[in-house]
Amino acid sequence: MRYSQQVLARVRAPRFVGALPKDDANVGTGEAGSLDGGTLSRISIRVDPQSRRIGEARFKVFGCSAAIASASLVTEQLQNSSIDQARGLSPDAVAASLALPAERLYAAALAVEAAQRAVDDWEGKASRSEGRPLPNDGPRT
Repeated sequence: MRYSQQVLARVRAPRFVGALPKDDANVGTGEAGSLDGGTLSRISIRVDPQSRRIGEARFKVFGCSAAIASASLVTEQLQNSSIDQARGLSPDAVAASLALPAERLYAAALAVEAAQRAVDDWEGKASRSEGRPLPNDGPRT
């Protein structure tokens, strides 16, 4: 399989690789995919609670070149973005930016899903620290 120059450049020199401490109240972490399935993307974000802007983002990936490039691009796009902008990330836009082949579109989808789960995680922590109930924290039967 031949990858685009955009993918190859990100695989050769990925940016924002690593993790942020999960125990930090301003950090949200999300995962998508699975090791059993062959691709796992994990993205962590640190959010300024006053501005609701993402100050930094990091990723870890187990998977193919498309998965590495997708997570690298998504974390780059998350840098200094608002929570609303992070929610607006699109797998199709990531795939188009990287010129991913159709059979690798799932890699872009996993990176975006991991980013959105990181936002969910941060919002959950922020709600709990403010004493607000989470949207699904109603009575359970």
